Amino acid sequence: MLTKRLSLSLGALAAGSILLSGCAASGASVPAASIAAAANIAHCNPAENTITVTYGQMANEAMAIAVANLQKTYPDLTINATPPSTSNYNELTQTIVADIAVGNRPDLIMTGLGQLQFWVDTYSPSPIDTSVLRPTYKTQFLGAGTVDGTVYLATNQISATVLLVNQDALDSADAGEAKDIKTLDDLVAAAEKVTADTGQPSVSIPTDGLPEWFSQALIQGSGETYVNSDGTAGFGSEKAIEALSIWPTLKNKNLELGVVNNQDAIAQFIGGNAAFLIYTTSTIATIQEGIGDAFNWMPVDLPSVGGEEGALPAGGNGWIVLSEDACRAAYSNALIAELLSPEAVSAASGTSYSYIPVDTEAGDALLASDAATKQLTYAWSYDKPLTPWGGFAGKDTMEIFDTVRLMTQKLQSGADATETVNETVTNINQIVSE
Repeated sequence: MLTKRLSLSLGALAAGSILLSGCAASGASVPAASIAAAANIAHCNPAENTITVTYGQMANEAMAIAVANLQKTYPDLTINATPPSTSNYNELTQTIVADIAVGNRPDLIMTGLGQLQFWVDTYSPSPIDTSVLRPTYKTQFLGAGTVDGTVYLATNQISATVLLVNQDALDSADAGEAKDIKTLDDLVAAAEKVTADTGQPSVSIPTDGLPEWFSQALIQGSGETYVNSDGTAGFGSEKAIEALSIWPTLKNKNLELGVVNNQDAIAQFIGGNAAFLIYTTSTIATIQEGIGDAFNWMPVDLPSVGGEEGALPAGGNGWIVLSEDACRAAYSNALIAELLSPEAVSAASGTSYSYIPVDTEAGDALLASDAATKQLTYAWSYDKPLTPWGGFAGKDTMEIFDTVRLMTQKLQSGADATETVNETVTNINQIVSE
């Protein structure tokens, strides 16, 4: 049961990291259609409209609630909302691009936040009508769906990079409290004590699936820039290199397990072999189920260089309107409002996926529930500012993310941080200039 749920959860998260080559190629070859601005919904006839929605299975519960509620208001509106058999953002994007290529453009889509720039650059979606959102919606999260000052994506299921800590392992090694790990130096010091106690590496920062997200989080969390305003790589600074050097530092001190795969890394933490795991708030529920009462553990804020508290990139997904018809665009925005209602957000951010609730009423209800363990309370109460994931030009997303993945895997193997990061920055800037 755990393996099945773990695979589903990781598929939902990790896939936002890279556009599939077929997807990117197809997207680049399809001319952008004439995207419609939303009409005044009062001037539209629901009986004459059908909206089509493509989304991932992680939104099944919320979608059922949203569709039922919207059809109470517009009983004659037809809503075709059946997800592909995937919770993988890459596969979802590939499906949508293929549908558009043969003339079956959906009106509303879900996308991983790391692919926002791809959709904006390639398909010019309609801006989100934020006036339809309820007063309880946490508008600070709209920044993760904003490009050049315009909101193109309504953030839905949100997660942040986090450090998961086995407190029992720290206690055994007299390595302090998880909550006191504020800097990357603190992490190294605690890991040294745990490794000395156990005789084995104690930290895992996997490098396949989400390496560009983890890299961006380490860079921005330390107060540095990931993407410059001109679209080039912004992480060649001394401090950014110091942040990324956590991989070779841990490797060269025999503190990092060297696990590449996400699921393997989580399994090492659940099994008690890794005392420290950098991963995401959205998997806390799954990890909690796997650990049970085996040991005491806690998520804490991602440590940074010098304890800086820079804004992290948002993980998760959101909604984009691609409709070519003004009335269908209006009904799509109305459906977004229902998808972001307290009831739907509670379903989307509950005990199956521990996403950060994007609605205050939903968050309060979850925190007041019997399910609110200390671990889930951390996820459900997370309210720090988050930025867009990525930011490089959509046409370059796939190649740049591949380049960053290669960088992290070199660093994880112990390569020199300055040389490796500078080489990556040069390669990315060459990609951008082409």
